[in-house]
Amino acid sequence: MIDLVIENIGGGSAIGVAFSEPLPIDCFGIGKSDGSGSFVSKDGFPSLSAGQRYTFNGGQYSGLEGKMENGLRVQASYKYRNPLGFLRKATDEFTLGITHLGRMPTKTSANQAIVDALKGPNKTTMQEIRDELRSINKHLKLLTKRRERQDGDIGA
Repeated sequence: MIDLVIENIGGGSAIGVAFSEPLPIDCFGIGKSDGSGSFVSKDGFPSLSAGQRYTFNGGQYSGLEGKMENGLRVQASYKYRNPLGFLRKATDEFTLGITHLGRMPTKTSANQAIVDALKGPNKTTMQEIRDELRSINKHLKLLTKRRERQDGDIGA
């Protein structure tokens, strides 16, 4: 599976994000394209905050290869506010392609990727969620003990 990730890596909001071409997603096929697929609209997004990310299921290699062939040149246009507060227009150009992934082996299953994310040395969202749940659990246990002590003091 190949994901399409659209992320605002800038320091401010991108307003009226639009693409010159629709971006292919949900394109499947292992040996050859099965003809499936849809697109992220050329109209894009009303806005993307700094650091905001959209992740789409792009599909499988052959399905995407059928839609992009030798690469899909795309211009992303958007507006942003400069440090003085003036609204400016910008355009970035990029090429979506997957041919460089053609001989790359898949080493881990989705289940193993989740396990690796939980155990790995890099801080991931999964690890942050796990740590936060542990912290909540610890605090709930402390509150329960305090409540039991208070109930014991009242009954005595």
